[in-house]
Amino acid sequence: MKFNEFDFHADLAKGVKIAGFREPSPIQEMAIPIIANGSDMVGQAHTGTGKTAAFGLPMMDKLAKGEIERALVITPTRELATQVADELYHLGRFAGIRTLTVYGGVGYGRQIALIHKGVQIVVATPGRLKDLYKKGKIDVFNPEIVVLDEADEMLDMGFLEEIKEIFEYIPQNRQTLLFSATMPEPIKELASNILYQPEYISVVGDEETTN
Repeated sequence: MKFNEFDFHADLAKGVKIAGFREPSPIQEMAIPIIANGSDMVGQAHTGTGKTAAFGLPMMDKLAKGEIERALVITPTRELATQVADELYHLGRFAGIRTLTVYGGVGYGRQIALIHKGVQIVVATPGRLKDLYKKGKIDVFNPEIVVLDEADEMLDMGFLEEIKEIFEYIPQNRQTLLFSATMPEPIKELASNILYQPEYISVVGDEETTN
């Protein structure tokens, strides 16, 4: 399969081509059609398998085509948030998709102002995101797609309760995607609580499965 077989918006397809993407990785080939179809999904995959593009491309395609207005990606660390946002920017820049990273250790003001100005994708760490929602600072940001990236890392870092609280502020009418390298019981329980009839895909070692 080739990337040009996906029915991406022309401006997004241009970014994909310039990035040098030719053939999708296994997780991209499995995940992109599921996400494009609007289903919730659990993806088990390690870092380096191409999962950012796996969720980012169909998410940005929906934004570029006007099917949705906002999307949220939650990552465990500031470094990963920056990395994910950079990749989304380079893939989506010709489609004019506006992305913002939201994390702690810096002032609230600029982050709040840009969200109110109308960014389309927020890539955030759990602590700062929870604070902004809890204080009523970003009530205008109601994402239609929510991605939990490296959920098991967030569990290991003690963010599970923050994640649960964040989902109390997010509209229930949404598409939710969860990616995790491992699937410990708390992550399975979280998935059962925040996802609706999800598709499951796995790219671990030499195994590739979907159901």
